[in-house]
Amino acid sequence: MKSTDRLLNILSYIASCGRPAFPKNIASELNIPLSTVYRILNILMSWEFVTPSKLYGAYTLGAQSLKGQQLHQAYSIFGPECDEVLRELAEATGESAAIIAADYTETICIKMVESTQALRCSFLTGRSNDLISGASGKTLLAHKPLDVRDGIVQRAFPNNAGKQKALDQELNQIIEQGYGITVGEIDEGVLGISAPIFRYQSVIAVVTLMAPYFRGKDHQQVLTAMILKAAKSITLLINQD
Repeated sequence: MKSTDRLLNILSYIASCGRPAFPKNIASELNIPLSTVYRILNILMSWEFVTPSKLYGAYTLGAQSLKGQQLHQAYSIFGPECDEVLRELAEATGESAAIIAADYTETICIKMVESTQALRCSFLTGRSNDLISGASGKTLLAHKPLDVRDGIVQRAFPNNAGKQKALDQELNQIIEQGYGITVGEIDEGVLGISAPIFRYQSVIAVVTLMAPYFRGKDHQQVLTAMILKAAKSITLLINQD
């Protein structure tokens, strides 16, 4: 892994950890030497991307992170027009819709429109999950460069060629059919369907619909067609340069 990738991997880990992160845990989880972790933490602290936590020996996000949310809301390519597409999808299906992106290891919820039904499924904006579970993660993983994708699959199932092969086949199927679909892989009883959003030739995010399986199981074909349409609309919007 390149030094820049290690730095960004550590920063991403701290950002998505949900609690202060200890260097030993960072080193273990990311397979980076502890001495390298400390060196990178010192660099990140000097730029105030990371700061020591009040929990002794642990680190959390620094003041630079406070700038990010406003900048993203003001200047992201996923602007108000994309919000409208997402809102129309949620209203037409009666289910929760989201735009999900990913870093090297996890998904990140960018936007969310919740279902108005009493029993509904949802993501929290900023919530993260791994890339090997759920429709969003698998669809994003399927479209990553092959060397990156293979590395993630191998790290997820070390010394288990059978599971690696099964996941690789599932990822290839997602590319062939143009969408991913899973049931209960992140939250029990939840149907997830995701379609890719393209920026030029690269997939940068997905549109995901989440529904209770009992409510969506008989309408998967219709729901999938609507999600594919929404993803195509957003792709067109963000490529209007």
